Parts: sequence; structure tokens; C-alpha cells
Amino acid sequence: MFQQFFYKEWLKTKWVIILLGMIHIGMIIYLMLALRSTLIASGKIETIATMIGRDMLFITPYMYIPLISSVVLALVQWLPEMQQRRIRLTLHLPVSMGLSIGSMLAFSLFALLIMFGIVACLLVVIESIWLPRELIVRALLTLGPWFIAGLMGYSVTSWIILEPSWGIRIVWLAIGAPVVYVCLISSQPACYDHFLPWLIVLACTVTCLPFYSVYRLSMGKGL
Repeated sequence: MFQQFFYKEWLKTKWVIILLGMIHIGMIIYLMLALRSTLIASGKIETIATMIGRDMLFITPYMYIPLISSVVLALVQWLPEMQQRRIRLTLHLPVSMGLSIGSMLAFSLFALLIMFGIVACLLVVIESIWLPRELIVRALLTLGPWFIAGLMGYSVTSWIILEPSWGIRIVWLAIGAPVVYVCLISSQPACYDHFLPWLIVLACTVTCLPFYSVYRLSMGKGL
């Protein structure tokens, strides 16, 4: 049954996932080409010295892409379920709510993790050609909170969409938006390096929130 839910979600969202993946990869390649151009124009030593001296990286324009893509994926996945009332059919299947909704949420979170993993690997492979290991590690530490913001953005958006009451949706938005923004307060490289474990714990907690909205939906709240 778990695999069947995964396959259903793949059929529903595959083109959006592929498009978002291409945007992520294309953005990283573009930023790496910009880095290469700077290395050629200014010289490797001068560029690295500037990156260290000014505490800068070339990936800052990528900052909000994980969050935006996660919100788009949640909208594509859950809006048709709510508008066409397919979510009610799902809740009436002879399986537990945890298995059905959990499988659907897990599919998209897994897809996002694969997407973010590809970006991280691509960044390491390309940057290792030109930059020292310390700057690569710094870039990964900088990407970490942005990826976590994306995962939390998906969960918060799902939480809001699945909520049956419009009034409560506004409350969830007022609560969820600042929580996600915690990961994006600063674009300074590696500024969250000591706080990353707590962000991971927060992301795991936020992942559970959509189940509360589904529970309210199953109980007929806000209708």
C-alpha cells in the first residue's frame, strides 16, 4: 500500500518535480559559471582571498529557491486534493490515516531531499575543481539552513492547505511563516553552523503539523 501511494503521488507531481529539479540544477550551474568567470577575470588566488576576506560565497542568489520550490510542490500536491474533495476519499480508504497521509507527505519530502542532495553533490563536484576544501564545507553549511527552510516550507504549506477552516488557516500562516523564516534571517555564510542540529529538530517537529489539520478534517471541523 505504501508503494501504491508513492506511485499515485509520482503520477500527480512528476512534471512539477522534474521542472523544479531542472531549475535547481540550472541555478547552481549558472552560479558556478559565474564563479568560473570571476576566477578567470580576477585570478584564483585573488578570488579566494576576496571570498575569505569579505566572508562571501557565490551561492547567495540560490537562498530562497528551496523554499519557493517546496511551497509550489505542496500547492500542486494538496490543492487538487482539497478542491476536488479527493482527500475525503483517501481518508475513507481501509487503511490508517497515518499510512495514507504519511505516505503522501513522505513522498514529497523524499523528492525534495533527493533534489537538495543532487544540488549539494553538484556543488561539491564543481567547486572542488577550483576552491579549497574549507570554502566547500562553508558553502555546504550555508546551504543547510536553506534546505531545512524548504522542508519546513513544504510541511507548513501542507498544514495550511489541509486545514478545513479558512480562519484557522490564517492563524497557521501567522505561526508557520516566522518559524520557516528563522532559517533565512541571515545570508551570511555558515552563520547557522552551531544551530543546525536545533533546526533539524525543529524541521522534524514541523513535519508532524499536517497530521493535525488532517485530523481536524476527518472530524468535520471548520466545515
